[in-house]
Amino acid sequence: MKTLLIATVALMSVAVVSAANAQPVDRLSDAQFVKLARCKGLAKSPALGAVETAGFDAAIKANKRGRADFIVEKAMTAQDKALSEANRADEARKAELIAERSGACQVFAG
Repeated sequence: MKTLLIATVALMSVAVVSAANAQPVDRLSDAQFVKLARCKGLAKSPALGAVETAGFDAAIKANKRGRADFIVEKAMTAQDKALSEANRADEARKAELIAERSGACQVFAG
């Protein structure tokens, strides 16, 4: 009986650890969410050479639920501003924005 109890406890421990490992990655902070939206705006810009946005789209969708409305609005504004900035940028600024998209934004690209 004692062996059965020990085996049951061991199996339950494994199940709890497995369930904990299956949880999604931590939710982005509000600041990271806004940065993610900015990165999507840079990725969408034809002036910078638009790139695939599926990773950004998935991350935004996963992190949007339950977020305060004003933060979502701020993020969408950041996305629009980044796209606009990229489309109006001179060559030097375009190089900086491409570097941002290729560097800091890659953590969100999926």
